[in-house]
Amino acid sequence: MNIAVLIKQVPVSNDVSVDPETHALVRASSEGMINPADLNAIEEAMQLKEQTDGKVVVFTMGPPDAEKALRDAMALGCDESCLITDRAVAGGDTVATAKVLAKAIQLYGEFDLILGGALSADGATGQVAAMVAEELNLPHVVEIQSVKYKEDQAGKVEVVKKMHDTSFRIACATPAVLSVNFGCNEPRLATLRSKRAAKSKPLVTYTNAELGFAAEEVGIKGSPTVTVDSFQPETKKSAKMLTGTPAELAKQLYDLIEEEKGK
Repeated sequence: MNIAVLIKQVPVSNDVSVDPETHALVRASSEGMINPADLNAIEEAMQLKEQTDGKVVVFTMGPPDAEKALRDAMALGCDESCLITDRAVAGGDTVATAKVLAKAIQLYGEFDLILGGALSADGATGQVAAMVAEELNLPHVVEIQSVKYKEDQAGKVEVVKKMHDTSFRIACATPAVLSVNFGCNEPRLATLRSKRAAKSKPLVTYTNAELGFAAEEVGIKGSPTVTVDSFQPETKKSAKMLTGTPAELAKQLYDLIEEEKGK
């Protein structure tokens, strides 16, 4: 089974700068790491690879230094990687990003599954995986807990999706796109040997010259949504001690709730 994994490099800390014109994160200005939920997606991919052979190829879009995230992913066992980097595709929203990722996957080869983290630690939109599926016209299941390959069900995988306290088992035809929940498994750790091996594993770089998009199709120009501002929300907390009989406490609590509702 050949598996593509979509990863994103996110800031290590909240100490990041924001472009004053586009209001987007300046990713080149801060240290990056693999988005936590994407590590869970890599782990699911590696478990499937161990069951079925095949290979795992990891994709990311970002500045040139996003190569580090790809090398880190290959140190976890991924076989190959692909970096999409070009000023023409930078700053795009989820729609433009999904378009670029889908085209890169098509250029690279055929895959039985495409996995990605359900949410990113910075944007947390939860949209990209489903949008990639739409671009590729593939079935998709979002926010899954696990995926299993069934030898007796050729061309299908079984995924587990939780909604509130209920788990659903879904048979999904392949090829398909799946987004993996954060914390659904225990991601493996890289070893010194695997880190050394990752340095020599294949890494392909695509620019817009290979992708072939017009300037108005991708990046900021190709984004139907625009970030108009970014700010740190103010948080105000207060506490009020209530005393009295149960009936008096209930009345005081009711009055406080009505007062807050009227603000």
